[in-house]
Amino acid sequence: MSSRAAGHLRKTTNAVLDALIQAAERSCPDIASGMDTLHGVVANLKTSTAFDEFYEHAYKELLSIIEDEDLQQQRTNAFGRLMIHPLTETFESGALDRSILQNVFSFFRLILGDDDEKFGETCAEVVRDLKETMQGDFSWDAFYGDPRAKRIQWHTLTRIAASFKRWDIRKDWFMKLMQYTPTTVSMGQSAFVVKDNREHEPAEPRVFDNHEFCMFFQGLFMPLTEISAADEALFRQEFGGGPHQLISPFLLHLAACGV
Repeated sequence: MSSRAAGHLRKTTNAVLDALIQAAERSCPDIASGMDTLHGVVANLKTSTAFDEFYEHAYKELLSIIEDEDLQQQRTNAFGRLMIHPLTETFESGALDRSILQNVFSFFRLILGDDDEKFGETCAEVVRDLKETMQGDFSWDAFYGDPRAKRIQWHTLTRIAASFKRWDIRKDWFMKLMQYTPTTVSMGQSAFVVKDNREHEPAEPRVFDNHEFCMFFQGLFMPLTEISAADEALFRQEFGGGPHQLISPFLLHLAACGV
Protein backbone atom coordinates (compact mmCIF):
# COMPACT_ATOMS: atom_id res chain seq x y z
CA MET A 1 0.00 0.00 0.00
CA SER A 2 1.32 3.45 -0.90
CA SER A 3 2.09 6.00 1.84
CA ARG A 4 -0.51 8.31 0.31
CA ALA A 5 -3.21 5.64 0.64
CA ALA A 6 -2.20 4.89 4.22
CA GLY A 7 -2.26 8.59 5.05
CA HIS A 8 -5.73 8.99 3.56
CA LEU A 9 -7.12 6.06 5.55
CA ARG A 10 -5.54 7.35 8.76
CA LYS A 11 -6.98 10.81 8.10
CA THR A 12 -10.44 9.28 7.58
CA THR A 13 -10.15 7.26 10.80
CA ASN A 14 -9.00 10.33 12.74
CA ALA A 15 -12.05 12.24 11.51
CA VAL A 16 -14.23 9.45 12.90
CA LEU A 17 -12.40 9.63 16.22
CA ASP A 18 -12.91 13.42 16.37
CA ALA A 19 -16.62 12.87 15.74
CA LEU A 20 -16.61 10.36 18.61
CA ILE A 21 -15.17 12.96 20.99
CA GLN A 22 -17.66 15.60 19.86
CA ALA A 23 -20.56 13.21 20.38
CA ALA A 24 -19.26 12.24 23.84
CA GLU A 25 -18.83 15.89 24.86
CA ARG A 26 -22.39 16.68 23.84
CA SER A 27 -23.77 13.61 25.63
CA CYS A 28 -21.72 13.94 28.85
CA PRO A 29 -20.76 17.62 29.31
CA ASP A 30 -20.45 17.30 33.10
CA ILE A 31 -17.93 14.42 33.25
CA ALA A 32 -14.70 16.35 32.83
CA SER A 33 -12.33 13.64 34.16
CA GLY A 34 -13.85 11.03 31.89
CA MET A 35 -13.51 13.32 28.87
CA ASP A 36 -9.83 13.94 29.65
CA THR A 37 -9.26 10.19 29.58
CA LEU A 38 -11.15 9.85 26.29
CA HIS A 39 -9.11 12.68 24.73
CA GLY A 40 -5.93 10.88 25.77
CA VAL A 41 -7.06 7.56 24.35
CA VAL A 42 -8.09 9.12 21.04
CA ALA A 43 -4.81 11.04 20.74
CA ASN A 44 -2.88 7.79 21.14
CA LEU A 45 -5.11 5.98 18.62
CA LYS A 46 -4.48 8.67 15.99
CA THR A 47 -0.74 8.02 15.97
CA SER A 48 -0.71 4.34 16.93
CA THR A 49 0.89 1.84 14.52
CA ALA A 50 -1.62 -0.73 15.76
CA PHE A 51 -3.99 0.46 13.03
CA ASP A 52 -1.46 -0.16 10.22
CA GLU A 53 -2.63 -3.72 9.62
CA PHE A 54 -6.23 -2.54 9.61
CA TYR A 55 -5.41 0.15 7.04
CA GLU A 56 -3.66 -2.41 4.83
CA HIS A 57 -6.65 -4.76 4.97
CA ALA A 58 -9.17 -1.94 4.41
CA TYR A 59 -7.18 -0.67 1.43
CA LYS A 60 -7.15 -4.12 -0.22
CA GLU A 61 -10.88 -4.52 0.36
CA LEU A 62 -11.57 -1.08 -1.11
CA LEU A 63 -9.56 -1.89 -4.24
CA SER A 64 -11.34 -5.22 -4.61
CA ILE A 65 -14.77 -3.56 -4.34
CA ILE A 66 -13.84 -0.88 -6.88
CA GLU A 67 -12.48 -3.46 -9.34
CA ASP A 68 -15.57 -5.67 -8.93
CA GLU A 69 -17.86 -2.70 -9.54
CA ASP A 70 -15.78 -1.64 -12.53
CA LEU A 71 -16.08 -5.13 -14.03
CA GLN A 72 -19.82 -5.15 -13.33
CA GLN A 73 -20.14 -1.78 -15.07
CA GLN A 74 -18.31 -3.20 -18.08
CA ARG A 75 -20.68 -6.17 -18.11
CA THR A 76 -23.78 -3.98 -17.97
CA ASN A 77 -22.46 -1.41 -20.45
CA ALA A 78 -24.55 -2.07 -23.56
CA PHE A 79 -21.91 -0.97 -26.07
CA GLY A 80 -19.21 -2.99 -24.33
CA ARG A 81 -21.46 -6.07 -24.24
CA LEU A 82 -22.25 -5.64 -27.93
CA MET A 83 -18.62 -5.55 -28.98
CA ILE A 84 -17.43 -8.36 -26.70
CA HIS A 85 -20.40 -10.67 -27.38
CA PRO A 86 -18.70 -12.53 -30.28
CA LEU A 87 -15.88 -13.39 -27.85
CA THR A 88 -18.13 -14.73 -25.07
CA GLU A 89 -17.11 -18.39 -25.46
CA THR A 90 -13.43 -17.47 -25.79
CA PHE A 91 -13.49 -15.61 -22.48
CA GLU A 92 -15.69 -18.16 -20.72
CA SER A 93 -13.37 -21.00 -21.71
CA GLY A 94 -10.37 -19.12 -20.37
CA ALA A 95 -8.67 -19.07 -23.77
CA LEU A 96 -8.46 -15.31 -23.31
CA ASP A 97 -8.05 -13.76 -19.86
CA ARG A 98 -10.86 -11.42 -18.78
CA SER A 99 -8.24 -9.17 -17.21
CA ILE A 100 -7.58 -7.67 -20.66
CA LEU A 101 -11.12 -6.25 -20.88
CA GLN A 102 -10.18 -2.94 -19.29
CA ASN A 103 -7.48 -2.51 -21.93
CA VAL A 104 -9.85 -3.63 -24.69
CA PHE A 105 -12.35 -0.92 -23.77
CA SER A 106 -9.50 1.60 -23.68
CA PHE A 107 -8.61 0.46 -27.21
CA PHE A 108 -12.17 1.12 -28.38
CA ARG A 109 -12.04 4.62 -26.88
CA LEU A 110 -8.72 5.35 -28.60
CA ILE A 111 -10.07 4.24 -31.97
CA LEU A 112 -13.49 5.88 -31.75
CA GLY A 113 -12.69 9.10 -29.91
CA ASP A 114 -15.90 11.04 -29.16
CA ASP A 115 -17.95 8.41 -31.00
CA ASP A 116 -17.25 5.98 -28.17
CA GLU A 117 -19.57 7.98 -25.92
CA LYS A 118 -22.04 8.53 -28.75
CA PHE A 119 -22.23 4.81 -29.53
CA GLY A 120 -22.58 4.04 -25.85
CA GLU A 121 -25.53 6.40 -25.50
CA THR A 122 -27.21 5.00 -28.62
CA CYS A 123 -26.82 1.43 -27.36
CA ALA A 124 -28.30 2.41 -24.01
CA GLU A 125 -31.28 3.96 -25.82
CA VAL A 126 -31.78 0.78 -27.86
CA VAL A 127 -31.78 -1.30 -24.66
CA ARG A 128 -34.31 1.05 -23.04
CA ASP A 129 -36.57 0.88 -26.11
CA LEU A 130 -36.42 -2.91 -26.20
CA LYS A 131 -37.13 -3.23 -22.48
CA GLU A 132 -40.15 -0.97 -22.80
CA THR A 133 -41.43 -2.88 -25.84
CA MET A 134 -40.64 -6.42 -24.67
CA GLN A 135 -41.34 -5.82 -20.97
CA GLY A 136 -40.31 -8.96 -19.05
CA ASP A 137 -39.34 -10.79 -22.24
CA PHE A 138 -36.24 -8.63 -22.87
CA SER A 139 -33.02 -10.51 -23.54
CA TRP A 140 -29.57 -9.38 -24.54
CA ASP A 141 -29.86 -11.54 -27.66
CA ALA A 142 -32.69 -9.27 -28.77
CA PHE A 143 -30.34 -6.32 -28.37
CA TYR A 144 -27.52 -8.02 -30.29
CA GLY A 145 -29.93 -8.78 -33.12
CA ASP A 146 -31.40 -5.27 -33.34
CA PRO A 147 -30.43 -3.53 -36.62
CA ARG A 148 -29.48 -0.36 -34.73
CA ALA A 149 -27.02 -2.29 -32.56
CA LYS A 150 -25.62 -4.13 -35.58
CA ARG A 151 -24.92 -0.86 -37.37
CA ILE A 152 -22.97 0.43 -34.38
CA GLN A 153 -21.02 -2.82 -34.18
CA TRP A 154 -20.20 -2.69 -37.88
CA HIS A 155 -19.13 0.97 -37.77
CA THR A 156 -16.83 0.18 -34.87
CA LEU A 157 -15.31 -2.84 -36.62
CA THR A 158 -14.71 -0.94 -39.87
CA ARG A 159 -13.05 1.88 -37.90
CA ILE A 160 -10.81 -0.65 -36.18
CA ALA A 161 -9.94 -2.26 -39.51
CA ALA A 162 -9.05 1.14 -40.98
CA SER A 163 -6.65 1.76 -38.11
CA PHE A 164 -4.67 -1.36 -39.13
CA LYS A 165 -3.47 -0.01 -42.48
CA ARG A 166 0.09 -0.58 -41.26
CA TRP A 167 -0.65 -4.09 -40.04
CA ASP A 168 2.62 -5.08 -38.38
CA ILE A 169 3.11 -1.79 -36.55
CA ARG A 170 -0.47 -1.64 -35.30
CA LYS A 171 -0.43 -5.32 -34.36
CA ASP A 172 2.73 -4.86 -32.27
CA TRP A 173 1.19 -1.78 -30.61
CA PHE A 174 -2.02 -3.64 -29.78
CA MET A 175 -0.18 -6.59 -28.21
CA LYS A 176 1.81 -4.21 -26.03
CA LEU A 177 -1.42 -2.49 -24.98
CA MET A 178 -2.96 -5.83 -23.94
CA GLN A 179 0.19 -6.78 -22.00
CA TYR A 180 0.01 -3.55 -20.02
CA THR A 181 -1.24 -3.85 -16.44
CA PRO A 182 -2.92 -0.63 -15.24
CA THR A 183 -1.52 0.81 -12.01
CA THR A 184 -4.71 2.67 -11.13
CA VAL A 185 -8.37 1.77 -10.70
CA SER A 186 -10.93 4.29 -11.98
CA MET A 187 -13.50 5.59 -9.48
CA GLY A 188 -15.08 7.97 -11.99
CA GLN A 189 -14.21 10.33 -14.83
CA SER A 190 -11.35 11.99 -12.97
CA ALA A 191 -10.82 9.97 -9.79
CA PHE A 192 -8.39 7.08 -9.47
CA VAL A 193 -6.98 4.83 -6.75
CA VAL A 194 -3.38 3.71 -7.08
CA LYS A 195 -2.94 -0.06 -7.02
CA ASP A 196 -0.48 -1.72 -4.68
CA ASN A 197 1.99 -3.33 -7.10
CA ARG A 198 2.96 -6.01 -4.61
CA GLU A 199 -0.59 -7.34 -4.44
CA HIS A 200 -2.18 -6.54 -7.77
CA GLU A 201 0.46 -6.99 -10.47
CA PRO A 202 0.82 -10.56 -11.72
CA ALA A 203 3.96 -12.46 -10.77
CA GLU A 204 4.77 -12.70 -14.50
CA PRO A 205 3.95 -10.29 -17.35
CA ARG A 206 0.52 -10.82 -18.88
CA VAL A 207 0.76 -13.15 -21.86
CA PHE A 208 -0.71 -11.69 -25.03
CA ASP A 209 1.27 -12.66 -28.10
CA ASN A 210 0.50 -13.59 -31.69
CA HIS A 211 -1.72 -16.53 -30.71
CA GLU A 212 -3.90 -14.39 -28.42
CA PHE A 213 -3.93 -11.54 -30.94
CA CYS A 214 -5.26 -13.78 -33.73
CA MET A 215 -7.82 -15.39 -31.42
CA PHE A 216 -9.07 -12.03 -30.23
CA PHE A 217 -9.48 -10.36 -33.63
CA GLN A 218 -10.82 -13.41 -35.41
CA GLY A 219 -13.51 -13.61 -32.75
CA LEU A 220 -14.14 -9.85 -32.65
CA PHE A 221 -14.67 -9.70 -36.43
CA MET A 222 -16.85 -12.80 -36.64
CA PRO A 223 -19.95 -10.62 -37.23
CA LEU A 224 -18.34 -9.60 -40.55
CA THR A 225 -16.40 -12.71 -41.54
CA GLU A 226 -19.44 -14.96 -40.95
CA ILE A 227 -22.13 -12.45 -41.88
CA SER A 228 -25.53 -13.77 -42.96
CA ALA A 229 -27.10 -12.85 -46.30
CA ALA A 230 -29.74 -10.70 -44.59
CA ASP A 231 -27.14 -8.86 -42.52
CA GLU A 232 -24.90 -8.35 -45.56
CA ALA A 233 -27.80 -6.71 -47.38
CA LEU A 234 -28.25 -4.37 -44.40
CA PHE A 235 -24.49 -3.77 -44.31
CA ARG A 236 -24.48 -2.84 -48.01
CA GLN A 237 -27.30 -0.37 -47.43
CA GLU A 238 -25.29 1.25 -44.64
CA PHE A 239 -21.85 1.30 -46.30
CA GLY A 240 -22.48 0.99 -50.03
CA GLY A 241 -20.63 -2.33 -50.32
CA GLY A 242 -19.96 -5.60 -48.56
CA PRO A 243 -17.39 -6.16 -45.78
CA HIS A 244 -14.89 -7.79 -48.14
CA GLN A 245 -15.06 -4.78 -50.43
CA LEU A 246 -14.80 -2.24 -47.64
CA ILE A 247 -12.03 -3.73 -45.47
CA SER A 248 -10.52 -6.39 -47.74
CA PRO A 249 -6.82 -5.85 -46.80
CA PHE A 250 -7.59 -6.19 -43.09
CA LEU A 251 -9.69 -9.34 -43.59
CA LEU A 252 -6.93 -10.91 -45.70
CA HIS A 253 -4.39 -10.30 -42.93
CA LEU A 254 -6.87 -11.67 -40.40
CA ALA A 255 -7.52 -14.81 -42.42
CA ALA A 256 -3.77 -15.50 -42.57
CA CYS A 257 -3.22 -14.65 -38.90
CA GLY A 258 -1.81 -17.60 -36.98
CA VAL A 259 -1.45 -19.75 -40.10
